[in-house]
Amino acid sequence: MTPSQSYWYNLSTQSVVRDDVRPSEDCLGPFGSAQEAEESPAVLVECARAWLESEESEPYRQMAAELDDDTDLR
Repeated sequence: MTPSQSYWYNLSTQSVVRDDVRPSEDCLGPFGSAQEAEESPAVLVECARAWLESEESEPYRQMAAELDDDTDLR
């Protein structure tokens, strides 16, 4: 790996791409290794779960609950 080499995880194709392939807007990254890029969706989900359980997310959970109350999906 060259010092400037980076990797991206393409959410659409669920594959790792190198930065010599122009990443699309569906990509997470950049990452320093292909393994980091491959693991990034699981890390992202874990970070999202931790944030949802934090006090920081409380205002957003309240807004989501209000939106759910106003939405009739029947």
